[in-house]
Amino acid sequence: MDRVSFMARKLPPLNSLKSFEAAGRLLSFTLASQELNVTQAAISHQIKVIEDFLGVSLFYRQPRKLVLTDQGKALLPEVIDAFDTLATAIGTVSKDPDNSLLSVRLAPSFAAKWLSPKLKYFWLQNPEIDLCLFHAHTAVDFDREDIDIAVTYGKGDWTGVVSDKLFSLDFSPVCAPSFLENAKPLNDMNNLKYYTLLHDANYECWEEWLKLASVRDTPSNKGTIIDDTNVLIQAAVDGQGVALGSTTFVQDHLDAGRLIKPFDITLVNDFAYYIVYPKSHLNNPAVCAFRNWLLELLDGNELAG
Repeated sequence: MDRVSFMARKLPPLNSLKSFEAAGRLLSFTLASQELNVTQAAISHQIKVIEDFLGVSLFYRQPRKLVLTDQGKALLPEVIDAFDTLATAIGTVSKDPDNSLLSVRLAPSFAAKWLSPKLKYFWLQNPEIDLCLFHAHTAVDFDREDIDIAVTYGKGDWTGVVSDKLFSLDFSPVCAPSFLENAKPLNDMNNLKYYTLLHDANYECWEEWLKLASVRDTPSNKGTIIDDTNVLIQAAVDGQGVALGSTTFVQDHLDAGRLIKPFDITLVNDFAYYIVYPKSHLNNPAVCAFRNWLLELLDGNELAG
């Protein structure tokens, strides 16, 4: 079979495709120019080239906003998939001396309470893979950060990446045992209003739990926000307030008697831990090994808790 030439395929220039993919994904000519290390004028020129080639507009230019047209929305995922396929094909024939070094970004509490005790089994199964672990609460920008794969807490709705759900969390109030012996003992929900609520990142979780428990006289937007779950739980252990704790993160404290659950009502919200990675990263055997190992842990009932 004769090979079809680049021109015979009637493709626009590669630089215009790269510029469109970056601008469409980032919805910004400025950010696209920074990512591709060219001027904003060069991005604008390449977008005009591809629009002239196709005979359609791909963007609506608004004063402070860039919006894809219907044609742009239809084209963007196809171009992204094409670049992913190309990257995978190149990866299969290229030699990467650092292929055994895996950069992993982890939610801190997930790493400390769930993953860390299990990592020795990954190393036993994959002694050739070296891990470089980073910890952060925010989602990864794989286009700007040198990260191979991540475990992130959220709703799994990140764009441009694959999100494999690991597990959700259950939340129940936890506190120091002494809270049952106070003048307003915490075995009565009506007394919750007398205690400091400890919040993880925002007030939403307590708001949902109070609504679920039909507690109306305790304001959900009061108390202390602590954006690290480990510090939050330790604050509860130290008697600084009442936290919403997940079994995954507080079971050892419950078993040791450092914390108690004064109420049996449990909240499960829309958030969960997800394995997150660009599809093209599956070309890296180390990424595949780490992803598959995590999923196999769940299949083996090594769930949260």
